Amino acid sequence: MHEIKCPHCERTFTIDEAGYADIVKQVRDAEFEQQLHGRLELAEQDKANSLELAETKAASELQRTAAAKDAAIQELKAKLDAREVTQKLAVTEALSAVEKERDALVNELEQTKQEKQSSVELAEAKLVNELQKAASTKDAAIQDLKAKLEAIEIVQRLAITEQSAPSKRSGTNSRADSNEPSSRSSSARSP
Repeated sequence: MHEIKCPHCERTFTIDEAGYADIVKQVRDAEFEQQLHGRLELAEQDKANSLELAETKAASELQRTAAAKDAAIQELKAKLDAREVTQKLAVTEALSAVEKERDALVNELEQTKQEKQSSVELAEAKLVNELQKAASTKDAAIQDLKAKLEAIEIVQRLAITEQSAPSKRSGTNSRADSNEPSSRSSSARSP
C-alpha cells in the first residue's frame, strides 16, 4: 500500500497497488500528453519557421530570377533598339545614296537633253544658213541665166529685125543700124 498526500487539502490517503498504478498512469499520461503537445507545438513552430524560411528563400530566388530575366529582357530590348536604329540608319544612307544617284542621273539627262536641243538648234541653223546660201546661189544663177536668155532673145530679135529691114533702109539708116547692133551686142555681153 501506498500513502499519497493531496496537494490541495494536505490529507494523506492510503491506496492499494492497483489504484496507485492507476494514478501514476494518469499522471504519466497527463505529463506525456503535455510533453507530446509541447513537442507537437515545437514541431509545428519549427515546421512553420522552416516553411517561412523556404518561402522567403523561394521568394528571394524568384526575385533574383525575375531580376535576371528583366535584365536579360532590357538587354535584348536595347540590342533590338540598337539594331533598329542601325537598320534605319543603313536604310537612310542607302536611300540617300540612291536619291543622290537619281538626282545625278536626272541632271545628266537634263544636260543631255539641253545639249541635244542645242545641237538640233545649231544643226537647224546651219541647215537654214546652207539652204539660204544655196537659194541665193540658185537665185543668182537664175538671174544670170535669165539675163543671158534675155540677151540671147534680144540678139535674136535684132538679127530677125536686121534681116527683114535691110531692104528698107537707106544709107544713113544703114550707118546708124550698123552702130546700133554693136552697142546691143556689147550690152548683151555685159550681164
